[in-house]
Amino acid sequence: MSYDLYFEFHSPVKMPTIIDYFSTRRSYQISGNEFIYKNKETGVYFAFRFTENGKKIFRKSLINGHFNINYCRPSFFGLEAQQELSSIVAALPCKIHDPQMHGMENGPYTNEGFLRGWNFGNRFAVQAILSQSKHKIWSLPTARLHETWRWNYELPARSAQYGERQFLPRIMYFGISHAAQTVIVWGDGLPAFLPKVDFVLMGRSENETPSFSLTAWKTLTDLLQSIGYREEISGFNLDYSITPDAILSFIKNMTPTEKSALTRIPADDIFDEELIRDIPNSGRDLSGQTAIE
Repeated sequence: MSYDLYFEFHSPVKMPTIIDYFSTRRSYQISGNEFIYKNKETGVYFAFRFTENGKKIFRKSLINGHFNINYCRPSFFGLEAQQELSSIVAALPCKIHDPQMHGMENGPYTNEGFLRGWNFGNRFAVQAILSQSKHKIWSLPTARLHETWRWNYELPARSAQYGERQFLPRIMYFGISHAAQTVIVWGDGLPAFLPKVDFVLMGRSENETPSFSLTAWKTLTDLLQSIGYREEISGFNLDYSITPDAILSFIKNMTPTEKSALTRIPADDIFDEELIRDIPNSGRDLSGQTAIE
């Protein structure tokens, strides 16, 4: 099940114009007339496809476009898709056809209209498919998913801002103690900007084989505040030039965590808690967010 949106450009364009446009956008893989979006930071993916309809006007081909994104995805897939959709309709004016229920029909395109149609279809698909599933369902509240998505989506810009002087981790999802949790990796106490999460995989690489220890955010907060660092709204800005002894000592004495205790959850396998709340249980395991300690 998927969402489909169709484009017809106001002015005839050549395929090289389409290719030039997508070549300036990050996270695209170009294969013939397909432009596949895969963001390694957020885990979001979708695709555009363009075809020539055979008619020629002043030696230019009329090109039609098709956008496709899967349903049964967390809501931030739609947030990221609308960034790309709004950009292309601004750069290459076009008419649209949106056949989805509660969609934009024949336009005009708006971010609100797209999200209305996609969210409606996604909710229906999630509830229809997951109501038949007997597998564990991982979920987090929508607000938490959007916070983590926003951090990851802005990570390239943040990294460029901070340069090489500080490490900025990507937020990942793990199943820990039968619940979905947000996790970052932080190695060797390097200078970093650490966003607020549920757990930190603290790394130690003094041996040939690196080891990691799963540390609750509350434990890390107590450690960092004890040496004078203040938690900001977005986390801890650890801008030191030399790693404090207290952090080095903590890392040296931490107990390694077994890999079997961790289950990585892909970004397309975690759902908005609000979307699955009304699904009849029928024997499934609905695993949601536990409070951050």
